[in-house]
Amino acid sequence: MSILPRLLKRSVSYLTLMIIALVGIFPIAYLFLLSTKRRIDIGDVPPSLKIEWAVVVENYKEVLFDRSYISSTLNTLIITSIVVIISLIIGTPAAYALSRLKIKGSERIASTILSLRFMPPVAVAIPILLSMRFLHVANTRIGLIIPYVAFSLPLVIWILIGFFDEIPTEIDEAAEIDGASKWRTLLQVLIPLVRPGIVVAGIFAAIFIWNEFLIGMYLIDSESLKTVPIADAGLISAQRPIDWNVAATVGVVTLIPLLIGSMAIQKHIVQGITAGAVK
Repeated sequence: MSILPRLLKRSVSYLTLMIIALVGIFPIAYLFLLSTKRRIDIGDVPPSLKIEWAVVVENYKEVLFDRSYISSTLNTLIITSIVVIISLIIGTPAAYALSRLKIKGSERIASTILSLRFMPPVAVAIPILLSMRFLHVANTRIGLIIPYVAFSLPLVIWILIGFFDEIPTEIDEAAEIDGASKWRTLLQVLIPLVRPGIVVAGIFAAIFIWNEFLIGMYLIDSESLKTVPIADAGLISAQRPIDWNVAATVGVVTLIPLLIGSMAIQKHIVQGITAGAVK
């Protein structure tokens, strides 16, 4: 009798996982299917599963070359990578200091840092634009990197403080007894232990930067410097209807780097989520 309930529970679990997988995969599969259609075929319900490779080549050629989405994707990748690296380089020692060093009012400082992250970009977009113009870096990659680092740092620091807090202080004391300085303890002892947290913080920062639109729209005018969200906004125009097949193709092109990156660091993502769950 005990075997049947166990099999039933397992079957329900597998069925639930299959439903979740289908719900997650369906939008991506439907997006890819739409990217293989002509504009006139987009309204077909249900959509035809037949793929005409000539139409596929035409759609992707228009997006990648005629609309320069390769340039936009590269810009986004470059800016995202630089901002994540800078945020982690600055944020990791800052989180270590707030977690480990006896700084007066460290909890208040940490809360203030996190509160800055909740400031809506629309409230600071114009001051940021004026500041970047004053520094003569508006309409440049540096002009985007500076505010993006400022927006990413609070979240990175807050996440890493939690991971540093979970490491016993006895590890620091043992390293100090062995003659290690604070910097050596951080670099050689603690950073390997909080590596999952570093990955999680970097992922959250990258997601924000990849999707950020408003600041980029204010700062970037040049077509060659536009990021993916800004270039995507160019698909919407009052002068002509939206080409949904082209919009779907843009979605696929935008999604591919994210999928590749997710698969490349999947192991670290799982470790970070598990560590966060244990906390």
